[in-house]
Amino acid sequence: MQVWTHEIDAHLAQTEDRAQLEKLEQQIFHEYNEIKAEIEDNELRYNLTFTRPFSSYLIPKDPGHLGRERRLYFERLAHVRTVPDVLILCDEFRNELDTCTPMNSDFTPESLPLLLQAFYLKRLSSLTYAKTLHSVRWKRFCRQQIQFIQVEQQFNERSARILAEFNDALQRSQRLSTMRETLLGPPVTSSKNINQVLLLLLLLVVVILILFTFFLFQ
Repeated sequence: MQVWTHEIDAHLAQTEDRAQLEKLEQQIFHEYNEIKAEIEDNELRYNLTFTRPFSSYLIPKDPGHLGRERRLYFERLAHVRTVPDVLILCDEFRNELDTCTPMNSDFTPESLPLLLQAFYLKRLSSLTYAKTLHSVRWKRFCRQQIQFIQVEQQFNERSARILAEFNDALQRSQRLSTMRETLLGPPVTSSKNINQVLLLLLLLVVVILILFTFFLFQ
């Protein structure tokens, strides 16, 4: 974590002032590491929840979720590709046509949340890369003898747009992560099926009582 001290040393000496700035930079970096370690330790030890997330990856509520993720990863690694078949253009067109039909489409109500989460996770990586490029460009501009006012406003506007889109993609991916955990988890019987089973049992009990009273009075 380097502080860009060269942005404010236009009229400073290169001896004592520079040494003092470097000393302050090391002190701030040390305090930053202590605060970061304390936040991570308290969050994991006491299961604290903060209003603002400190990481783009949230720890799942179910401990078995990590095991299922690992199993899927190893299954992909264990899958060895064989010799590819001869590709025929007609078959490729047919496969593309089949994927567009409602029966074989990739965009189903079950797969759509996973596809959206994958899209937003990739978008987070691209936005982080874009923010890094803008920071590097600003650092290069600060080393040159140019008018900072001309580029500072443009840099701040672009950084604000990137940060706003990053926060939006982060929130959407976090909301979709619960759907991924649900799909990877064990199947849960829906309340509708439970209600149907209870209704059938109730009807069966009523029929048995009617038959019992009928034979009793005869």
